[in-house]
Formats: sequence, structure tokens, C-alpha cells
Amino acid sequence: MMPKIQCYAAFFCVAVAAFSCQSDQKNPAADVLPKIDTIRVTAVPKEGAVNYIVTTGVVTWAGKKFVGDGHQGTIAVEKGALTVNQNRLINGVITLDMASIAVSDIEDAGERRDLESHLKDADFFEAEKYPKAEFVIREVLPSNAPTYNWLIVGDLTMKGKTNSVNIPVKMTFEGQKLRAESPTFPIIRTQWGVNFRAGLLGTPKDKLIDDVVLLSLTLEARQE
Repeated sequence: MMPKIQCYAAFFCVAVAAFSCQSDQKNPAADVLPKIDTIRVTAVPKEGAVNYIVTTGVVTWAGKKFVGDGHQGTIAVEKGALTVNQNRLINGVITLDMASIAVSDIEDAGERRDLESHLKDADFFEAEKYPKAEFVIREVLPSNAPTYNWLIVGDLTMKGKTNSVNIPVKMTFEGQKLRAESPTFPIIRTQWGVNFRAGLLGTPKDKLIDDVVLLSLTLEARQE
């Protein structure tokens, strides 16, 4: 069933509060997203909807120590199916290939492989046990924010755990092609059981890894 497009201020207050309460540490994600500013539009009828298949896509990630440097890299979008009507996204599912986790900021090939292997093991994403992550779109809210025109609300499942995530997206249509790209948005890694060197009592501050991971998404899709 097509989700209703409703933009209540209370919804966004709850969403913002949910991010801010994840950790007692200062949350750098608070300044990442522009202020959510949505507008009302008429709901799109499901009659006449068409399917789009994701042809290419990548998630860019960035993580850092609580004190000190960090790393960044990519995760490949394996596949995706989107439902569109009147150049409006209605719903969809996007699958990530967790075995594709790559590091992009380390030049030494050996060091890069070591970190990539560590990210795939049990300390982080357990890619062998949980080879896929899935984002299921539940609602798509229009926005007049300067850097994106839609706020996609959905459920992200990683490592067998599911949590709600809001993704700001700049979406454009050209003929039978769809392109979506997002500004940076935060997730709290511990919500998915990624707890390595999180804010645990007794862990030296210079060894802590920030609970906030910053992501951005780019993908292209074509009408079936």
C-alpha cells in the first residue's frame, strides 16, 4: 500500500531527539544535516505506478576515532527496486553488498587490506555471517531544503538488526532514468550491534571510535 505523505512537526522533533539521545558524548551528527523543512503535496495515486531497477549505486562512509583521525570508504549497492508514479518515488527496497566494504583513504595496499578485513570481521559488520544489508522505504516526504528535495524514511537492516533511518535525497528524473544523491547523513553504529571500541567504561579516550558514522548515497535507476 502506498504510504501517506504527512509532515507533522512532532515527527521531526522525535527524529531529532532520537539521534541526540544515542550517546552522552557530543554528537557531531547534530550539525551535519540541514534543518528539516518539508512541504505538503497531494498524495500520488498507486494507479499507473511503474517499476525502476537500480543500475548503479554506492554508499560512501566515514568514521573516526573520538580523538584523532578517521577513515572513509565505500559499500556497493548490489541491487534495488523502486516504485515511481508521476516522477515521485513511492516505495522501494535497496540491498547493499557488505562484502564490498572498501577503504579509500589508505594508500598502502597492505594496510588497506588489513583494515578492510577488520571491518568485515566480527568486531564490525560480520560480512560473512551477514553478507547483505537492506533498506526498505516506508515513506517519502517532500522538502524545500536547499540541498535535497525529498526525505526518505525507511528501515535499515544490518547484522540482523533493524532501525529507522532518515535519508535526505536530491532526486531527479530524465526520461526513463532516475538519479538520487544525498548529502551526508548520520547513523549510530551501536544500534546495529557494531560496538568495537564504542563508549565503554574504562576504554582509554584515545582508543574510542565515535559511535556516529557518516554516510552518503548515490544511485541511478532505469524504468523497466
